[in-house]
Amino acid sequence: MTKDSPKHIRVSEFRFEIPRRSGEGTFTIPRHQIGWAEHFVDESTGEKYDLGYVLEQLEAQGWDVHDLLKGKGEFRETVDRLPLPYGGQFRPGDPATRDA
Repeated sequence: MTKDSPKHIRVSEFRFEIPRRSGEGTFTIPRHQIGWAEHFVDESTGEKYDLGYVLEQLEAQGWDVHDLLKGKGEFRETVDRLPLPYGGQFRPGDPATRDA
């Protein structure tokens, strides 16, 4: 193997370089955050960037943003109890019993 041979990069290690709005340099965000974050903070300037801006910049760099967003989750409200199909309710913390 030569020194210039590419090495495998894990998804958790992959970083995107996003240009700042001011045009002076870039800031880095991990790839795995694209799937769950709604905004990103440039730690050196403290400026906040929304997901739309980041996706627009990634698309301009040639990335397929639909592929990057594949499997994006959404946060939902937590509930106290959930109904079960055969009656009763599910109580979080005690999945083995029904609460009538």
